[in-house]
Amino acid sequence: MAETQTIPTSTAEVLYCTIHPNVETSLRCNKCGRPMCVKCARRTPVGYRCRECVRGQQQVFYNSKTLDPVIQGVVTVVLSAMAAGLAIVIGGRMGFWGWFITFGAGSAAGALIADIAHRAAGRRRSQYSWLVVASGVVLGALMALPLMLFAGFSIIPWAIYIGTATFAAIGRLRFGR
Repeated sequence: MAETQTIPTSTAEVLYCTIHPNVETSLRCNKCGRPMCVKCARRTPVGYRCRECVRGQQQVFYNSKTLDPVIQGVVTVVLSAMAAGLAIVIGGRMGFWGWFITFGAGSAAGALIADIAHRAAGRRRSQYSWLVVASGVVLGALMALPLMLFAGFSIIPWAIYIGTATFAAIGRLRFGR
């Protein structure tokens, strides 16, 4: 005769997310061991971690000082005003082909300005340094606007410079460094 096997019922502890206390979960952070739901879990190369552990790990990389954004902003505004002036003159005098030159030169100038601003701050990182530099590029280009209006140049090279330089600076500092 076959004996019947009884399956023991598990008395496992029911876990609830620490952020969302009404959500049941079986997932824990692999660093601190906190229970977390799927919404709170952040995928990392070593497993799932909670938001607090990920935020704490990211803060290790940001080492900027108080005056670093000011230094980056001033350097960026000055360099961008000079580069925008050159872009307006070159793009305005050469016509249609000058726009293509402005497109390439604007992106190169934006990346170069971002590198110089990063070095001026002692190569220290901030979470929002890309935003400071991008704002400085736009503000510097706005400072060159009276030159364009006074000399009677077209607005197209100026707009091309703003777009390409800003996106190049953002790409260089936010994704490239």
